[in-house]
Amino acid sequence: MSKPKKFGRTIHKVVKTHKAARHKSSPKKFGKRFCPNCGNVLHGTSELCSSCSIPDFKFKDIKIVLCTSCHSYLHKNKWTKYQDVNTAISVTALEGIKSFVKIKKISKELKEEIDSHKAGIKDDLNIEVVHKTQIFDIPAKLEVTLCPKCSKEGTQFFDSTIQLRNCTEEILAFARNEVKKQQKKGIFITKEVPLDKYSIKDIDMFLTNQTYAKTLAEKIKKNFGGTIKKNAKHFSLNWQTTKTLYRLNILLQLPSYKKNDVIKEDNHLYKIISIGDKIRVEDLRTKHKTSLPNKESYDLLHPVIFQVIKRYPEYEVLDPNTYYQARLMNPSKKLEINQKIKVIIDGSEAWMV
Repeated sequence: MSKPKKFGRTIHKVVKTHKAARHKSSPKKFGKRFCPNCGNVLHGTSELCSSCSIPDFKFKDIKIVLCTSCHSYLHKNKWTKYQDVNTAISVTALEGIKSFVKIKKISKELKEEIDSHKAGIKDDLNIEVVHKTQIFDIPAKLEVTLCPKCSKEGTQFFDSTIQLRNCTEEILAFARNEVKKQQKKGIFITKEVPLDKYSIKDIDMFLTNQTYAKTLAEKIKKNFGGTIKKNAKHFSLNWQTTKTLYRLNILLQLPSYKKNDVIKEDNHLYKIISIGDKIRVEDLRTKHKTSLPNKESYDLLHPVIFQVIKRYPEYEVLDPNTYYQARLMNPSKKLEINQKIKVIIDGSEAWMV
């Protein structure tokens, strides 16, 4: 019997020995299937092992590179998301096979094993391919790594800094939550450095993406007010492109007031409704709504607890600690004697807030 001609990795004939000819199907023993040609244990549904089942079509070396952290695979030098690892295997394999074939899905157990792999794993993988009704095992290399975006997580890399001044727990939690939503895009806070280790009033946040750093600063300003100043600082040179690399510094000076605070301006008491480029406020006396410039600070009136001591002919309240009395200017009809309420005090006047 003459040997088939080989061209690279192409063989135009499936070789069957006399042992294979004598068996219509692969023998089983103790629940396992064995190759009738050489006796090796069979995996999958092929009738011959990968050594004996020789495909009659051309294919290149197949290397499947996965990032299981964000579920993406490397295809044509670009990282692409996948919902099912079978998609990544099929697309990569078909790229290297020069024939019309169908890629069979891997087993559920193998799929779960691959999904559980951490970065740094390299392994061999057999891909079952259907060609002209025959099933062949095609060898492939599997590598699990981190894509460029995920590789930044947990490192000290950063290319932008947001300097939050006059920060609060609410603002810091808002910023962290917004960045957390972007982690699948490779955007992380790699470090937080408070200027005072006992306070978060002034804190620097180091981020991995300059474009998003600007977006985040604007989003914080829109929700909490403040002023933004930006500057870029040269820190390196890309030797491949000869481009100068810059780190972006964003100073966000936050105001001393927030939504629902009461401020005093030109003898008017205003309750803050919203904060943005301007402050939207409501006059406590007239209920008239207007806008004020977004300054760093205003005369802020802090609420205190007073007790209702009189309802007629006008409401009066008393500070139970200092016995200071004030006239309640905006009482509610449901107030009862001795009821404790939250007010702000302006001279001899008290205003419910």
